[in-house]
Amino acid sequence: MPKTHFKNSHLLFSNNSQSLVDAQQMLTFVGIVDWEKARRIIQRLGASAETQAALLEILPTLLVNLKNSAHPDQALLKLEHFIEKHENRVVFYESLAVAPRSLEMLIQLFAGSQFLADVLISTPSIFNDFQTPQKLAQPKSHAQMDEEIWSKLDASADYFESLEALRRFKKLELLRIGSCDLFGLLELETILSQLSLLANRLVSASLTLASMELGVSADGFSVLALGKLGGRELNYSSDIDLIFLSRDNTKTYQRLGQKLIEILTKSTIEGFLYRVDMRLRPWGRSGVLVPGIDEALNYFDNSARIWEKQAWLKGRRIAGDEAVGATFFKHVRPQIFQLPPDAVREEIQKMKKEIESNLKARGQKWGEVKGGKGSIRDVEFLTQYLQITNGSAHPEIWSRNTLDGLARLALGGFISAPDYRTLSEGYRFLRSAEHYLQIMHDQQVHKLPEDDRQLHFLAMRLGFEGKNAGMAFVDRYHEHSKAIRTLYKNIFSSKKTAEKPTVTQENIYSDNEAILQHVKRLSDAYRARFSAEEIAEHAGMLQKVNNENPSEINRKQLDEKRWRITVAGYDFPGELSLICGLLFVHGLDIEDGAIFTYEPVKQEGSTSSAPKSWRRRRFRPDNSTNMSRRRKILDVFTVRCINGPVNEETWDKYHRDLNAFLGELQSGMQARSQGELAKQVARCLKNMSMPEATLLPIEIAIDNSSSPTYTVVRIDAPDTLGFLYEFTNALSLNGMYISSVNVTSLSGRAHDTVFLCDAEGNKIVDKRKQNQLRAATVLVKHFTHLLPQSPNPESAMLHFREFLSQLFTMDDWPFELATLERPEVLHALANLLGVSEFLWEDFLRMQHQNLFPVLTDVEGLGKRITREKLEKDLQFALLTHRDFEAKKKVLNKFKDREMFRIDMRYIQNLIPDFRQFSLELVDLGEVVLNSAYHICYDNLFQQHGLPLHKDGKPCKLSVAALGKFGGCEIGFGSDIELIFIYSGEGKTNGERIITNAEFYDKLVVEMSKMIVTKREGIFEIDLRLRPYGKAGSHAVPIAVFEKYFSPEGPAWNYERQALVKMRPIIGDKAF
Repeated sequence: MPKTHFKNSHLLFSNNSQSLVDAQQMLTFVGIVDWEKARRIIQRLGASAETQAALLEILPTLLVNLKNSAHPDQALLKLEHFIEKHENRVVFYESLAVAPRSLEMLIQLFAGSQFLADVLISTPSIFNDFQTPQKLAQPKSHAQMDEEIWSKLDASADYFESLEALRRFKKLELLRIGSCDLFGLLELETILSQLSLLANRLVSASLTLASMELGVSADGFSVLALGKLGGRELNYSSDIDLIFLSRDNTKTYQRLGQKLIEILTKSTIEGFLYRVDMRLRPWGRSGVLVPGIDEALNYFDNSARIWEKQAWLKGRRIAGDEAVGATFFKHVRPQIFQLPPDAVREEIQKMKKEIESNLKARGQKWGEVKGGKGSIRDVEFLTQYLQITNGSAHPEIWSRNTLDGLARLALGGFISAPDYRTLSEGYRFLRSAEHYLQIMHDQQVHKLPEDDRQLHFLAMRLGFEGKNAGMAFVDRYHEHSKAIRTLYKNIFSSKKTAEKPTVTQENIYSDNEAILQHVKRLSDAYRARFSAEEIAEHAGMLQKVNNENPSEINRKQLDEKRWRITVAGYDFPGELSLICGLLFVHGLDIEDGAIFTYEPVKQEGSTSSAPKSWRRRRFRPDNSTNMSRRRKILDVFTVRCINGPVNEETWDKYHRDLNAFLGELQSGMQARSQGELAKQVARCLKNMSMPEATLLPIEIAIDNSSSPTYTVVRIDAPDTLGFLYEFTNALSLNGMYISSVNVTSLSGRAHDTVFLCDAEGNKIVDKRKQNQLRAATVLVKHFTHLLPQSPNPESAMLHFREFLSQLFTMDDWPFELATLERPEVLHALANLLGVSEFLWEDFLRMQHQNLFPVLTDVEGLGKRITREKLEKDLQFALLTHRDFEAKKKVLNKFKDREMFRIDMRYIQNLIPDFRQFSLELVDLGEVVLNSAYHICYDNLFQQHGLPLHKDGKPCKLSVAALGKFGGCEIGFGSDIELIFIYSGEGKTNGERIITNAEFYDKLVVEMSKMIVTKREGIFEIDLRLRPYGKAGSHAVPIAVFEKYFSPEGPAWNYERQALVKMRPIIGDKAF
């Protein structure tokens, strides 16, 4: 929201009745709860004429930032306290006027943390560091932090002053780290690491102080950290779990340990360093404070309980004698991974149950992000359990850090990709919430507020927006909590009985002929993917398959929302799309999967695994009575419930529906079954509420070298509902046979590998057929990405299927389409696609307007249109139109047609690489923007005249491209990042005089409106990289730009990085 929205902010200083009404409306709009108190604060901030005049210069910007903050009332109150620390308010206001980013940071900080606000208010000089956020956001190293600590200690006069210096240093470091957290300058992992490093170095410095104060050496004395400090994942207000060890258990070391604890925990006027928890030492509170290493090892070997050994998983030395710590860990760490799995499971479950029972006894049933059900502790215990029970054979999965441990478990295959995503995303969400709870008052808080207003403030600080931010946050919290809890229960309930014999592939194959024959018909990838027990289960399912029961299914519930589904059955053309489509119809979306098909039986005396005569027959329905020779499929999917939980009745119905469709396939009625399923899928989509989507890029690689029999197609694209169904359906319609598929969805992207061949069993080597395959893949991917937005999904889906099936049955479809120029044929095709009701405003709608005009010029489609030619064509199209709206319509029609032509060139592989594709889109973008600029400029010129400087010279303007557009790297669905810079202040010379700032602001708004985008984010002008972002002006003077991005300026690091790709594209490029 630009600050011009509050151009009447001066009314806050007026006391007449109408002004009071205006003030109430204005401050309520900002989000202020107590508007009268806020008005009084603002009036106190501008109590004199001089201060009021200076304040009015920044007041609109202040109100914008307050509106964007999590807690406007608190932020304004803290701002008043901070300003009171400045003797010359006018100078301070003037400094904020030239550096509005500083004001933005102040409001964010004051709204986000009372504790950090008080630290800054008590030390206002530290605010100078906020002028250079790029330095503020630079993480500190071990050596740097030590150097800064000891510079403070060396400047201290005595021991007590040294203690105060350490406490002041900690508070200022918390201010630095917390500010970066609130400003979004550092990721969670870096925040955790910096907080842990701070504690680490303060403990080390405190040990040195203790040693100096007592006059004893710290040699032979080691400080070990466990818990969150050990894992380098400390909170803002955590206890630190410490263990002291020594070479020998002497009184000297006991005194040293006591002094160290005193330094860390003693509260002074500057506060305290850390709460210290020593209960994890040998024998707990009854044990000596500093045991000798032999005593500690003896305790660990003979007396330590499982939960104590589990705690040592995170242990590391943080201060003192390195050799003592190394000796201890060398002995104990291997033993941790030798603990009995069943005992570890029972102990962890027992501990977690006790934690939850204690919370319940204190009446804390909801919102416990640390220890409740589905909490941080669930993720930590689950991670540690899997590391302990598998770490002996796989030492690479061990890590002290929870997030790193989860990543290692996922890479090792101990948790699936979806489970890793659930746990890591949930953990980050809960830790962020915990951080923001603690950073508010620097208190050890783990419980979410129950008051709606406080929940709203927390949600806003965490990035949720709008009046329902609190509800949205709670919904997200429940979602993460339930998902984590379900995985926790699932993993800890998957206990294997000791009596169950171990089954290996070697002995199971030799004992069972059916399993042996089953394995022989499948690839090595199948045998590598599944265990012997799973393979035996698959073979048993396939033995139950017959003509009356063409498929068998098995299902296993993984958690509340996810199932593992196995489908075994006879192989039919188009069967895979039926399996996937029916899953969607029954409210299930595929997260990952593995699809396998029996290879043909070798003929005696043949060296080929698939003779031509058999390969021609094998893709037709096979009603052979020789069950052992018939081709079969084995598909395993992980599916997620879309619309709510499913039950056994759902799976029974799915099985019945699937067998009914397979019965039609067995009778040769593929078109009928596919059409009926398409209707069911579309009806489901029509009832779904989906977020608005944009076209996203898809990467397709066609490989004929990896497999001797099949063409391998690798697809990497953003994941969308129903993609696998529509893609396999399109392949089936075009006579492609799918042998196997590997489906993976990770971090919102689909990574699918498909092994296929044509209807004759041959690889897809012909370039023309490969172009068909690429075009079908991209069209289907984009279609399914936008399909949920269709006003009539059923009609759109059916017409799309018909379009694809007819399009690619033509011998030379690009050239055949070029002959269809008769109006009646165009009209028939428009009816076929249902243009009047079609959803695909960005792509398929253009089939009616642009597809045939583009493809009829086959020769031209193969050539790149130069920028000069684009400029001439657009100028010619605009030549006969004088009306602004008519020019706007022509401009956008040209943009859409040419963008589609370039897209089609890339889809058909007529553009050799993505770089050239981007360059063609950039040329088009610059041509369209240049025309829009001149149209809008001329329109404003007619109303206001020419912008001039005070000396009468013309004001210059340069429009520069940034981001992917600036770097000539745009693709499908890219936006257009721009910045408008003019040479300086002044006024126009027309009949309706306005300032240069107003003129260029209107120009930007008019240009943004003139470029019509059918979907958000596609060729849309993006101005977020302008100085001060949403709070800044649409266009900026060059002086403001230079100061903002100067080495001492307030620009964020990512904004500075964006300048690397900055290039002028419109206006005066030289100025």
